Amino acid sequence: MNTPIIHSIQRYRINIQCCILLLVLGSLVYWNHLQNPFQFDTVAYINNEHRLDNIDEQLDINFLKKQVFQRGLLQISIALNARLDGIRPLGYHLVNLVLHLINSLLIYFITCKAWHYFRLGGYHPKECEIHLISLFTAMLFLLHPIQTESVVYIMSRSEVFAGTFYLSAFFLFQTCFDQENPSKRGLKVFAFLFIPIAFVLGFSVKQTVITLPMMLFLYFALGKSPDSLLLRFLNKRKLEIGFVLTIILFLLFKKLLTDESFLIGPSTAGQDIGRLNYIFTQPSVILFYYLKLIIFPINLNLDPDIQLVTQWWSWRFWSGFVAIAGSFYFSYRVKETRFLFFLVLWFLIVISPSSSIITLSDLAAEHRTYLASYAIYAILAIIIYIISQLAFSGRSKKRKFLLLIVSILISVLFCSLTIQRNKIWASEVSLWSDTLKKSPNKIRPMINLARAHTTVGTFDLAVDYYEKVMALNPNIFATNFNLGNLYLKNGREKDALDLLKTAALLGPKIPEVHGLLGEIYLQKKQIKLAESHLKQAVEIKPNYASAMRNLGIIYYFHLRKPKEASVYFSRSLSIDPLQAEADNIRILINQTKEFR
Repeated sequence: MNTPIIHSIQRYRINIQCCILLLVLGSLVYWNHLQNPFQFDTVAYINNEHRLDNIDEQLDINFLKKQVFQRGLLQISIALNARLDGIRPLGYHLVNLVLHLINSLLIYFITCKAWHYFRLGGYHPKECEIHLISLFTAMLFLLHPIQTESVVYIMSRSEVFAGTFYLSAFFLFQTCFDQENPSKRGLKVFAFLFIPIAFVLGFSVKQTVITLPMMLFLYFALGKSPDSLLLRFLNKRKLEIGFVLTIILFLLFKKLLTDESFLIGPSTAGQDIGRLNYIFTQPSVILFYYLKLIIFPINLNLDPDIQLVTQWWSWRFWSGFVAIAGSFYFSYRVKETRFLFFLVLWFLIVISPSSSIITLSDLAAEHRTYLASYAIYAILAIIIYIISQLAFSGRSKKRKFLLLIVSILISVLFCSLTIQRNKIWASEVSLWSDTLKKSPNKIRPMINLARAHTTVGTFDLAVDYYEKVMALNPNIFATNFNLGNLYLKNGREKDALDLLKTAALLGPKIPEVHGLLGEIYLQKKQIKLAESHLKQAVEIKPNYASAMRNLGIIYYFHLRKPKEASVYFSRSLSIDPLQAEADNIRILINQTKEFR
C-alpha cells in the first residue's frame, strides 16, 4: 500500500530538484544580459515609432479585442513594462528571462510525459533515466546559444511569450491523456476551457501558435495503439483523406502563388522577394542554416546573409527538400516508436509558418527556431540514451553515469557560448560590429552600426559607415536622414539640406524629417518653406512640441500674427512643459496678450 506513495514522493522530489537546477542555471547564464540596452528595432518601437505614447489605451481590454489578430497581447506586455519601468531595460529583459525559464520547466515536464506516452520500442528506461533525459533536453532548450536572440532581444518576446501559451496548453493536454495517472473530470473540464483561451492569447502574441491544434492531434494519434479506433478509422479512410488534403493543398498553393497579400496582407517582402522565391529558399535555410546552428552553435548572426533561391531546379532547393522529405520518411518507418516521427513533425510544423508560405522580409532569423528547436534537443537526447543502452546494456549505473557526463559536458559548453553571445549584445556597437563582420555584404548592419556610433558619440566613424552605404544605395531614408543630421552638426549645411530633402521624398510620412527641414529653413529665413514643412510635421504628429514652438516663432516674429502664435506656443508648452525654451515661450505668450 505504501509503495505508490513512496514512488510518488520520490518523483516529486526529483521534479523539484530538476526545476531548481534549471532555474538556477538559467538565471546564472542570462544574468549578464539584464542591463543590456535596447537593440535593433526595439529602439524604434520604444523610442521612435511612438507605440508607447498612449499606454493607458493599450492597457485597456478593448485594445486587446481590437488588436487580437495584430499581436495585441504582445503590445500590451510591452506597454505594461513601460508603465512599470519607463524606458529602463532591466524590467523588459527580466520579463523575457522569466518567460524563458518557465518554458524550460514546461519542456522538462512535457518531455517526461512524452517518454511515458510513446515509449521507445524495446528500450525500457527506468524512471530516474527518464527524468535525467528530460532534464538534459530542458537544459539544451534553456542554455543553447541559438536561444539568446529570443531571450535577449526584447521584441523577440513574441517567440518566448507565445511559447509559454503553446507549451502550457500542450502540457495540460498531455496531463489529460496521461495513461499512468488518469486525470480527474474537473481537470479535463479546465483543460477544455483553458486550451482554447491559451490558443487565442498565444495567437495574439504571435501567429505561429496556429500550429498548436495540429500538434495536439498528432500527439494524441501517434501515441495510440495501432489497434485503436482512431488509427483504424484513419487507416481505413486514408485514400479519401489523402485525396481531400491534396485538393485543399492545391487550392491553398494556387491562392498563395496568385495573391502575394493572401494571409499576410500588403507586404514589402512580397514585393521585394516574392512568395514563390521565399518558398524555394526556405528548405535550404532549414537544412544549411537552422539545423547547422542547432547542432554546431557557432557564428550566430543577427542578420545572416542568405542566398535567395529563385529557380525550382536549384540544388539548394532540392537538397533541402530531399533532406526534409527523407527525415519525414525514415522517422515514419521507425516502427519501434512514433516518438521520433512526432519530433520530426514538431520541428517541421512549428517552424512552417515562418519558413514556408508566410513571406517575411528576412529570409532567416535565429529566434524563429525558438520553439521548433525543442524537437532537435529531444532527438539528441534519444540518440545519447540509445548509445548508452548499446554500450552498457543491463548496467543501469553506467548508463546513468554516461548520460550524466555527456549532459554536463554539453551544458557547460553551451553555458560558455551563451554567456559569450550575451556579451556581444551588451552594446549596439559590439552587436552590429559582430554582425557586419559576419555579413559584410549587407547594408542593414552597416546602417545600424553607423547609428550605434552616433549614439556613443563617435561621429567620424558614423559618417564613414553612412557614406559607404550611400555609395551602395543612395535611396534609403535612414541613411539620408541620419547622415544629413551628422553633416548639419559638422557645419556642412548644403550637403545636409540635399540629403534631408531626399529623405523627405523617401519618407514623406516621417514627422522628424519635416520638423528638421522646417527648422533649417527657418534659420535661413525661408519662411514659406519652413511653415510648409512644420505644418506637415504637426499634421503627422500632433504632439510634436518643437515643431509647434517653431510655428509659434514663425507666426509671432515673421508673419506678425500673435493670436495664432499664442495657440502654437500654448500647445508646445502643454506637450512639453519642461522644454529648454519653456520660460521664453511663457514670456512670448504673455506678450501676445498685449496685442489682443
